[in-house]
Order: sequence, then C-alpha cells, then structure tokens
Amino acid sequence: MTIIHGAVRERLTPENSPPDCPASSAGMFVIRADGTARFDRHHHDIGEFWFVARGIGTVHVGGTDHLVGPGDIVYTPAGAEHDVVDVAEELHVFWLSAPLTPGTYGAHLHRDPAAARHLVPVVARRP
Repeated sequence: MTIIHGAVRERLTPENSPPDCPASSAGMFVIRADGTARFDRHHHDIGEFWFVARGIGTVHVGGTDHLVGPGDIVYTPAGAEHDVVDVAEELHVFWLSAPLTPGTYGAHLHRDPAAARHLVPVVARRP
C-alpha cells in the first residue's frame, strides 16, 4: 500500500506508484486567494479528474467556464484545455490522472505558450 500525503505536496508518480495502480498521477494543489497564485492553461494526452475539497473558483474546461466549490468533481478529457480562471476563496483541489498508455506522457501540454504560469485573479462572489 502506498500513502500519498497530498497536504505536504507529495504526489503519486509512475516512479512511486504501487504495482497495478491504474492512476498515472495524483496529488493536491492549492490556489491561494491572495492574488499571487499562478496556474497554466494546458491539456494532457490522458484524462484527469479534479476533486474540489475546499474553496470557490472558476475553472475552464474545453471552452466553457464553470463555477466550482466543495464537493464538485471536474473531468478533463484527453485533449481538453483546462485552467483555473479565478478564485473567490482559496481553492484546494485533488487530482487523479488516467493511466498512461503506449504513446502517452500525461505532461502539461500548451497550445499557447503565453498561457503558462499566469496569475490567478481573486474575485468577490456573493453567496
């Protein structure tokens, strides 16, 4: 059994994955709501799930923006660009990536290199 301590930024990778684990990567990321957080608009050659544990924000998936909050699950199919557009409260998200198959890498791929590492704005949202 492998335990991944996402809260301290450990992540599951092919190098530390237990035998027969179907996920190619997993972990947690946090988008601070202080105007200093960065993210990048990217896609993968495999699918990925995001599980929103805490916070409120807007995510972009495949051409559409979605407001997300605690308990939401976001699926990003292979090839679909995805991004964190803004946050209203610090966003804590766990991700789980599909298995790697021959010819896939799972890395962040960018159609627009200028979209890499942009600042994530903080917005006010009314309850």
